[in-house]
Parts: sequence; C-alpha cells; structure tokens
Amino acid sequence: MPAHQVLATVAVSDFAASSAWYARLFGRVPDNGPNASCAEWQIARCTRIQVLPRNALADAGQRAGAALGIMVDDLDEILLGLQGRQIDVPPPQLATHYVRFAPICDPDGNLVTFVESATA
Repeated sequence: MPAHQVLATVAVSDFAASSAWYARLFGRVPDNGPNASCAEWQIARCTRIQVLPRNALADAGQRAGAALGIMVDDLDEILLGLQGRQIDVPPPQLATHYVRFAPICDPDGNLVTFVESATA
C-alpha cells in the first residue's frame, strides 16, 4: 500500500497547555488549525502531527494516546534546541551500534522519541 502522506494524531487532556508544549517542541506555532480544537504542524514534506483534545478522539471511537517516532539527522542538535525551549530531555541512548534515540513525554505522557542513525 503506497502512501503519499502521514498524519499522526496525539490525544491530550488540556488542549491549550499541550498545544503550547508542542509549539515549544517544534519551535513554532502550528502550521494549520482546521478548527478551534485542532493544532497541526507539518514536520516533514509529507508528515503532519495533529494535537486534539482527548475527548474529541474518544467521541470518534478512537483509543486515546500516542507514540511518535521522529527521525532526525543530528540528535544532539535537536536535544539542545529542545532544552533551549524549556523541554526536559534525557541523554541520548544507544539502541544498537547504528541507532541513537531520546524519548520524551508530553504533558499527558504521550511518547515522542527522536531517533538518529549513528552511522556516519
């Protein structure tokens, strides 16, 4: 099944607080707000992240919560930028000889993991 775009949705309990957290995470305000209770960031050419109130997903019959994996070129640079935006980050971990990662959680405990190939 070929796809041409990926949209990940994150359910949150406090839309305003979580939208502000994701704005700090991505370093900018949302790129799109389809309605008053949806904030959306385009993080790659064909990848978007939406933040929605938890009850909006429950009303649609979806299980709340999310785990996002974001592949990056320079994990250290990303983590330094996040620290500068007041987001707590752990030290990078080595998963294998080829992959480093750093998992962080949003205010609701949704997992956002930044992943970098350690081969260069």
